[in-house]
Amino acid sequence: MQFSILVTAGPETAAAVTALHTTEALLRSPYSLFRVFFYGDGVHLANRLIHPGRDGEAVASRWQSLVKDNALPARVCVGAALRRGVTDDTEGQRAGLKGNNLAEGFQLVGLGEWVEAARHSDRVLHFG
Repeated sequence: MQFSILVTAGPETAAAVTALHTTEALLRSPYSLFRVFFYGDGVHLANRLIHPGRDGEAVASRWQSLVKDNALPARVCVGAALRRGVTDDTEGQRAGLKGNNLAEGFQLVGLGEWVEAARHSDRVLHFG
């Protein structure tokens, strides 16, 4: 069975933590993970400059480590990301921005990537 995961929850939410734990469990299971797609406030999880604060849980850092360490197919909606100040070099230049803050292992893509993920997966899980 093949899964795709849609994360629309921001880093300060319990849903982002639940999505993380579910993804970790899925990686340990006999099932396969086709894609993880970050949309809406979920794009903040791909911001390498985000800091949880003094008392906050480092959910974004944990997501970023999971993506990098497992070479996850982590895709971030480019439109949602740019609206929230998350960018890579290419899209940043296109939008007239300097620098980038997209974490390693994440890729900015259009919504068509999510449509493809939903189409190729047996199950879709949404956390938001």
